[in-house]
Amino acid sequence: MAPKLFTIAIAGNPNCGKTALFNALTGARQSVGNWPGVTVEKKEGFFELGNQHIRVVDLPGTYALFANAEDERAAVDYLLTREADLIVNIIDASNIERNLFLTSQLVDMQIPMVIAANMIDIAEKRGLHLDLDVLAERFGVPVIPLSAVNERSITNFISEMAHVVAGKKMTPKAIHYGENVENAVKYLEPQVEPVAKLLGTDARWVSLMYLGNEKSYADKFAEAKVKINKAEVTKMLNEESEFAMADARYSLAHEIAGKTILSNRSKRTWSDKLDSVLLNRWASLPIFLLVMYLVFWVAVTIGSAFIDFFDVLFGAIFVDGLGYLLTDVFHAPGFVSAILADGIGAGIQTVSTFIPVIFFMFLCLSFLEDSGYMARAAFVADRFMRFLGLPGRAFVPMMVGFGCGVPGIMGSRVLESKRERFLTIFLVPFMSCGARLPVYALFAAAFFGAQAGTVVFALYLAGVLFAIVYGLILRRSLFVGEASNFVMELPPYHLPKFKSLMIHSWLRLRDYIIRAGKVITIAVAVLGFLNSFGFVDKLYTEINGEKTEIVKSEEGYAMVQDEKEVPLPEGVVIDESKIKTETEFTAGNGDSENSLLSAIGKAITPIFEPFGVESNNWPASVSLFTGLLAKEAVIGTMNSLYSMAGPGDVSDERTLAGGSLQTKDERIGGGESLPLAPATDTASATPSSGDTPQRPDAEGNVSVVDSAKVAVVDSATVADSAVAEADSNKVAEPAEAPAEEKPLIAGVDECPAEEEEEGGAPDILGAFKEALGTIPENLSEVFGSLTDILGTSGELEAQNAAELKKVTLDKILEAKAITCEEYASIETFSEDEGADKAREEVFAKLAAAGLTLSEDEIGALEEGDLSETADIYANLRSYFHNPDKNGNPVDGFNWQVFAFLIFILLYVPCLAAMGVVVREIGLGLGVLMAVVQTVLAWAVSILLYQIPVGGDKFWIVCSIVVLVATFAFLKLFGMSANKKGRFED
Repeated sequence: MAPKLFTIAIAGNPNCGKTALFNALTGARQSVGNWPGVTVEKKEGFFELGNQHIRVVDLPGTYALFANAEDERAAVDYLLTREADLIVNIIDASNIERNLFLTSQLVDMQIPMVIAANMIDIAEKRGLHLDLDVLAERFGVPVIPLSAVNERSITNFISEMAHVVAGKKMTPKAIHYGENVENAVKYLEPQVEPVAKLLGTDARWVSLMYLGNEKSYADKFAEAKVKINKAEVTKMLNEESEFAMADARYSLAHEIAGKTILSNRSKRTWSDKLDSVLLNRWASLPIFLLVMYLVFWVAVTIGSAFIDFFDVLFGAIFVDGLGYLLTDVFHAPGFVSAILADGIGAGIQTVSTFIPVIFFMFLCLSFLEDSGYMARAAFVADRFMRFLGLPGRAFVPMMVGFGCGVPGIMGSRVLESKRERFLTIFLVPFMSCGARLPVYALFAAAFFGAQAGTVVFALYLAGVLFAIVYGLILRRSLFVGEASNFVMELPPYHLPKFKSLMIHSWLRLRDYIIRAGKVITIAVAVLGFLNSFGFVDKLYTEINGEKTEIVKSEEGYAMVQDEKEVPLPEGVVIDESKIKTETEFTAGNGDSENSLLSAIGKAITPIFEPFGVESNNWPASVSLFTGLLAKEAVIGTMNSLYSMAGPGDVSDERTLAGGSLQTKDERIGGGESLPLAPATDTASATPSSGDTPQRPDAEGNVSVVDSAKVAVVDSATVADSAVAEADSNKVAEPAEAPAEEKPLIAGVDECPAEEEEEGGAPDILGAFKEALGTIPENLSEVFGSLTDILGTSGELEAQNAAELKKVTLDKILEAKAITCEEYASIETFSEDEGADKAREEVFAKLAAAGLTLSEDEIGALEEGDLSETADIYANLRSYFHNPDKNGNPVDGFNWQVFAFLIFILLYVPCLAAMGVVVREIGLGLGVLMAVVQTVLAWAVSILLYQIPVGGDKFWIVCSIVVLVATFAFLKLFGMSANKKGRFED
């Protein structure tokens, strides 16, 4: 027979040790949710007590139960359901008088109760000696001494609770509040009876609630159509009912505390000594900034060291592994793999990369909360934050937002007021997160040279300034009101328990994964679908009487069977005049111009033209969409699409024999591209059986020609004539060249590319080992980031090293002094045994040929990562040339690039952040936030571009009108929402 479920509700003031007791009792057997109808966190846990299965509900910490604020209403509503068999009221033994106000309200509910006098050890250290029997006698319930952070004390508490649960439940003695209050209660009881029935409680409790705060359950009074003659009540009490009731409760608390405290030899505590430094008039602000800096550093820098682990591992499992299972094992259609692996799998991978940063952020916040410093930090920051209509503690999530917007938004939960939480969430995305930094750094290095660092800093500063201005506007339009009264208890300092910190951080992290992760995964899957699927022109012809799909590659034509390229049957010659093009809807078009996402990007590019994104720069528009997945995806998308589209002045259309022909890379829709140069119209020759190439004659027929006279070239871009000549030699030479022939190279394209193995199951174990290897590698760079927490210097250095490496390799290629093998040894800078010696020989060979490399160039060859730059610099510069309204380049500062970066800074946050936003403030306000933020980004970017370059006055006026209209809309919407009380607790 299953043990009976017994429910305990833990109630108490904030910072009284309620959560510490909850964690000590339940451990990891907890669940986190929301109380019905509100966003206040609800925690439940379980533990065994003898033969009793105990359910523990952690009620929101509150100083009173007036049912006005969300947390108070959630606590009272739960207790009114009578689900709780027992209330454990935790009081701070070192400040007993203040805690008894809430105790008196719990007693009024007449639910069986136990009082736990927590922090009894701290009270004794302060010279306070308590007679807990006085409390037990006065309230008629057991009182148990407790230190929730001491295991022995917890064991004793559990033992005492076992006797309470097994014995007769003690209902508290009713409290007599004095003649005036009791007369008022008798007057109110018959009138509030209908309200009591609606609430399922007694009329005395409703009367006491009304006297304490007439707004308590005002909705229920209206529903029951009960109206109280306030003037009559005031006359009976000789003062306002709220003052009379508060005076009665505080007088009771003072009386009981005076009898309970036997001796009070108060002495200066350790907390008092710390506060004399941490809250010192001159030292408090520098210390506060240092603490916030360290929190940011731990959450972002140390957390980021584990991102690669999750990215590699989850990518191998949910993208590569799932894709292999679907395609190679179950032979599912391509679109199934695209949706499940490349869509949902990629979504899970995206969510996983936020896990370490979020965990470390919550770990830091939990440490600050449990240690007692969070209240002090809020106190120090309060003066500045109040300027924005926010309390001091709102500074913490904004600070964390510089590392990652997701934990910053989730960190807003520390704010008690709904209006303040919502306002903070609206402002956090303007703090430039770490994902934007690679984008800033790449553009800055490509366009601003020595000013790169200044430009990156200006972007960070612009986000802060815009947040301040936007915050002031929201404060006077949407979220009207002042910051809540800053009356905050400064709890004594504690050294947090490791177990408690881990449990608290894990529960918040699990909440993110389960709740926000759902939204993020779905959204990423949708974008992944749009990026993968698209309409593709495929080539068909008849081979042996059957309609067959073919593709064109460097070697000529080949057939497509089961999504794989296979050689033409022996003796088959392709008649190009009979090739037909058919448009089909296919998967596998990721980051290509064939995807639906690219089609959308091309369609909406005119929207971005006013701030410099020209019509042929549609890859930039597409990158703004993929930037929704993660801002750093902007660079990868632009690089892929630019490589296929060609430089800014080159058309992407290729024709042959009156029809559009398609290369292998175009059909697949991906792959890396060679450095770009203007495309040629040279027709590709096609090899038939044997090694003899073919080419079409004047009538379009294919004929056999001498292989020595034909250069086989791809219809895609050819770097230069030297490369074309090399391709010809490559086709014409014998199948096995003599081993001693190691031709000197003039271009990297002449070196044979390493063939990648196709197919086969992904190496999950290898991926796991690779993922593990990233942790120590990343952690080794952690402490060096203490002086560059944003990573701007490191990011710019990486970009400069990559640029110098590319320039150095180009010089080496032009020297034509080394072989492919020697070139590879300095390009990859392998750490294999003997690699150093091989490189020294190469450098000596280059020096002998008249090319001596500097130390900086050799360092760039070692440290530079070509994936950081590839040919993106050249492509970026060909598309972002700072044109004026007539299309002529404007010398000086590139305002076109700066406006584009401002748009990336200000427009809608990534889907991970938006998933959390929707979770915290709801879908409607989330959509409003995203739309308004993007509109403002659009208008501001137009002004930053059009005004400096002497642009079109129409767009300048239009953007100003849009800004004014947006602010007017926010004001009108805010008036309506505030009238309905949408942002009130």
